Amino acid sequence: MIGYYRKNKTFSIDIENSSRINYDENLNLILNKILFIILICVSIPSVFINLFAIYRLHGNKKLSVFVFRCILHVSLLTTCTCIPFFLIELYFNLYFPLSLIICKLWLIIDYSSIVCLGLLVCWASIQRHILIFGPMHIKKLQSTLTFKLIPSIFALGFPLTWYSIIILTCKYDKIILEKYECRPCFEQEKFIFLIDTLLSLLFPLLITITTTFFLLIRIIRLRLSLFRSNSKRWRRCKRLTRQMILFSFIYLIGLLPYVLTNINSLYMFWPTINLPWYIQIANAFTYVPCCFSSFLSIYAFPEIWKNQRKRRHHHHQQQQQRQNSLRTNRQNKKTSFTLLSTVAATSSNEQ
Repeated sequence: MIGYYRKNKTFSIDIENSSRINYDENLNLILNKILFIILICVSIPSVFINLFAIYRLHGNKKLSVFVFRCILHVSLLTTCTCIPFFLIELYFNLYFPLSLIICKLWLIIDYSSIVCLGLLVCWASIQRHILIFGPMHIKKLQSTLTFKLIPSIFALGFPLTWYSIIILTCKYDKIILEKYECRPCFEQEKFIFLIDTLLSLLFPLLITITTTFFLLIRIIRLRLSLFRSNSKRWRRCKRLTRQMILFSFIYLIGLLPYVLTNINSLYMFWPTINLPWYIQIANAFTYVPCCFSSFLSIYAFPEIWKNQRKRRHHHHQQQQQRQNSLRTNRQNKKTSFTLLSTVAATSSNEQ
């Protein structure tokens, strides 16, 4: 009898475990399909809006727009190259059907572009303090081409070099190559994974949040001091701050869940985050900044919607008005000079 009860108990435990596994697999399958549909519906309009915003901002040479133009270019690259591979992985329920070389190239571009976006947003938050509150000689220094390109080259070159080294050296087991998940091997190394999370994600995220918060405080104090004067300067400061808050907010939404899952996988402070469905949602949220940066640029830069022909025509009219005013001034000077000469001649003849 005791053996019979034990067999029944183990049989019921096996049934419960198998039912849980089936439930988790069905939940993951449904979640992957939902994420697949959402990403398609968001990424396709994002590509067209991003192209439109880049085309309209291409002629804008302002320093405050240069960093966001770089963000739009990196977002377009990520949306066109990384999201299709992620959609393939979602369609095959997290199993990557392509070769290992394509998997490694995807991981390099994916991780590098996400960290590059974070570094660009971090630099833009620091740059806003310089453009609004910095001294004049630093503002003139920022207008040079070298000062523009150095942060952009660092934001692109540092993550590309780092992830190329640690991902290309990954070795996968030949047994799992027929059906495998495309994940980097450095996530299994605790020390390297910790260094990568701190330097690439956590530190830029904290700097961006802190810098944007202090920027908001300084802007509020500036508004109180410029309450009844210098409204033109206040409008410019408000526009620059609004752009930074929008991009920082979308960057925070996209990377905060992913950073929490990375830290939790190292130290296990919140067991719920280690569930597969939460990890998959956090991985999908990393594409929020690249997909929604194009939508935010439409609101952050109203000049995108202005007709360039009208602006050129207005600029041409202003130039013509200036030229006409210069001509009239010259003619007035000539007429005044001729009048003076005729008066002088008549006075000399009378004498």
